[in-house]
Amino acid sequence: MSNGESNASEVWQSVIGYIRTKSEDVYKQWFKKMVPISADEKQIVLGTSDSFFASIVTSHYGDILAEALAAAGFADMEVKFEYGYGYGSEDTGLEDPDFSHVPDEIENTEGDWTISPALKSQISKHSFDNFVVGEENRYAYSAALAAAQKPGDINPLYIYGGSGMGKTHLLLAVAHEVLAHNPKARVRYTSCENFLNAFLDSLRTKTMYEFRENFRNVDYLLVDDVHTLGNKTSLQEEFFNTFNTLYGLGKQIILTSDKQPSEIPGLEKRLVSRFVSGVTTQITQSSFETRLAILKQEQQCLRLKLGDDVLTFIAERISSNIRPLKGALMSLSMYAAAMKKEIDLETAKNILSDQLEKEAESRSISIEEIQKAVAEVFGLQVYDLTGPKKPKNIADPRMIAMYLCRKLTAKSHQDIGRAFGGRSHGTVIHAVKQVEANSLKDEEFKSVLNQLQRRLRGC
Repeated sequence: MSNGESNASEVWQSVIGYIRTKSEDVYKQWFKKMVPISADEKQIVLGTSDSFFASIVTSHYGDILAEALAAAGFADMEVKFEYGYGYGSEDTGLEDPDFSHVPDEIENTEGDWTISPALKSQISKHSFDNFVVGEENRYAYSAALAAAQKPGDINPLYIYGGSGMGKTHLLLAVAHEVLAHNPKARVRYTSCENFLNAFLDSLRTKTMYEFRENFRNVDYLLVDDVHTLGNKTSLQEEFFNTFNTLYGLGKQIILTSDKQPSEIPGLEKRLVSRFVSGVTTQITQSSFETRLAILKQEQQCLRLKLGDDVLTFIAERISSNIRPLKGALMSLSMYAAAMKKEIDLETAKNILSDQLEKEAESRSISIEEIQKAVAEVFGLQVYDLTGPKKPKNIADPRMIAMYLCRKLTAKSHQDIGRAFGGRSHGTVIHAVKQVEANSLKDEEFKSVLNQLQRRLRGC
């Protein structure tokens, strides 16, 4: 090892030691994935996967990195990045979970609440390390990690949010974390629907004792989609008793749903009360930055290399949930492999056209929404944009609003002109061209325009 490498390693150990005292989550999600390459009195060079990863660290975690360097006695040290160092290149000292001790099937039981080979595979693929953390899921991530590491302290943990937001990933990550540290831990993961099927099957086969043993003789019970309990009286009774048994023993219970407990139709009040007695947290729609980070991570798994313009395009246009985002990447990966050619932006647009059309239909944006959003950003009223006034502080936002109406809706130039006080289609065409020209020469203008588009798309 060269002296530069040795110095870098020493400096980096001090830095990450400080960062871990501030936030273990931030360390695991970002700094754990960097490699110290070299260091001297003036700078430290860190290896990252690519420029995008480095830009996220610089923009979002630059302050804590500078603070850590100062605390380690290197306040004046400059940080530089080199690319091409893949995730997971650091030796964490923690092996992947060993599931070999778990039988593929448990005697006298059926259903996926046994740890089948397929479920073992899913658990091994979903960890806290490969869960992309953003502001929309940070609290849920932290709570799930805490529940995995200190069972019973947060009990129950109830995570809710729309489909494809990462709830199941967190449940599987809990199982991964627990089994990585204690292969003999008794972890039960199931969907609520499969809990129901197993319950009905136990009634049919008169194996209720075995059913209860498999769900109550556990250290962790992880149940997906508990909103399925609604309006099922007998199932709710069984689940209530299972919950009480485990809770009384201090065993960890983690539940996910697409709704808050009080919003689940037909859910008994006693279960609502149990579900909200611990920690309830929501995962909301992923931000643009989180979607970009997910795409960067997924393309590495697929051994696919896309330009930042392609990834940015996908992240901007697909915002409903994570599943279609990954599906888009898979489509591009299959095309690249079949055609043996790189994917540029125009190719990506063509391949994903059908999916993008469906995505746009699922979140149609109205002219009124655009007018309201632009007015709010520029401190105006909607009637300023639709009225006759032409001072620059109104005319420029009006052109931006027209441009966004043309780009984000299927309305014609004539329709848009009518919505802005009966202006002509020529006025709208001029506005679109002017905004496009301004965005090419003015970075601040372009940034405001991009922020508005992301806001309107729910990014």
